Amino acid sequence: MGSIIKKLSRNKIFYCMLFLIILMFPSTIYMQSDNNTRLIVSTIGIDKTESGEVEVTALAIIPNMSTDTNANLEIFSGKGKTISDALNSISANTGKHVGLAHCDSIILSLDITKDNIMEILDYFIRTSNLTTNATILTTDKKSKELIEATKSSNNLLDLSLRDIVSFQEENSLLQNTTIENFYRKTFTKSGTFFLPILSIEEASSSNESSSGNSQSSSSSSSSENQSQKKIKNDQKIALIQEGKFVREISEDEKFIYNLLAQHSNYLSIEIENINDQYVTNSLEVYQQVDKFSLPLYKFNSGKPYVQYEIWLNTMVNEIKSSDNFAFASIDSLQNFLSNTAKDEIVTQINQKLENTVKIMQQEKNDILGLYSKFNAFKHSEWQDYLSTLDDKENYLENMDIKINLHINYVI
Repeated sequence: MGSIIKKLSRNKIFYCMLFLIILMFPSTIYMQSDNNTRLIVSTIGIDKTESGEVEVTALAIIPNMSTDTNANLEIFSGKGKTISDALNSISANTGKHVGLAHCDSIILSLDITKDNIMEILDYFIRTSNLTTNATILTTDKKSKELIEATKSSNNLLDLSLRDIVSFQEENSLLQNTTIENFYRKTFTKSGTFFLPILSIEEASSSNESSSGNSQSSSSSSSSENQSQKKIKNDQKIALIQEGKFVREISEDEKFIYNLLAQHSNYLSIEIENINDQYVTNSLEVYQQVDKFSLPLYKFNSGKPYVQYEIWLNTMVNEIKSSDNFAFASIDSLQNFLSNTAKDEIVTQINQKLENTVKIMQQEKNDILGLYSKFNAFKHSEWQDYLSTLDDKENYLENMDIKINLHINYVI
């Protein structure tokens, strides 16, 4: 021990460290905690008031000794002409700076998305206060109501809006619905972006009564209003074009874009009135096991078309038949995706594709980003094609999209 002390006494670095500890220790001890000076905000909601002002609602985490997750959450609101004004209003009313370092979700009401979203998000893309690449989502209600429902849902589980959106991104055409990606997509030729639409539903009276029985009467009465609302995800998707809300995506469009998307991990195919050697008037539901999509960009007689080669492995999820059905052998089980079912799936996909392409052409909406793909892979032919058009923005009018489906059944 003595030898160690002698070595340290001869070490200049030791004295430097000791000096820094003596210098910094008193100020560190008496330094005020960030929890006392900042609101730790996890979710921000933005609405427009009747007077045209911006209303910002913040879901903040308030550290305390309670084991109840909901008890650690509080909602604060502020109004102003700008986002900055509204956040300053919250700060003035709480005596704390609004801290966005942990903000992972920004909610925009559908009403506010009908204006240019870039004007709303301008504060968040410029401020150094928001250090995360926050997820953007929208709601058909007020964003304040969705935040209240989020707080209520924490009575049941540690629920995050970002978790809900991330799950939907893995299982639908949604992809990376963050602020950064919104700006990247908006400034492309198509200018198209997708946002998830979450809604709110009222909790049933039975749930409310059971919740009331499990809590004290005073706690139940104080949280009665908020516990009546729950988050509802009908997997609706908003189409944003050049920063503005256009409409909701139809079911046919969702299916086709989901089928064509490389990243999508889930696809459900439902076919009806199937009659074959196994079933009679059956309803059959098949689920994607794995998929590979290969787009081929081609020209035929000077006109562009895209052919998607799709290899799709499926498994049966459910069968409902008017008659009992049985498998004669293991061989019939392994080949249960009959030719009748295959033909019906292909027919259904072709019909959905026709409806989707018709909408794209009518709206001149290049959701698949075909302009950039043809310009990159078939540049010379693409420029020649554009030169033949009176309206170069109407390049989708003569474009054909085909799907060549290779479908297999796996157990």
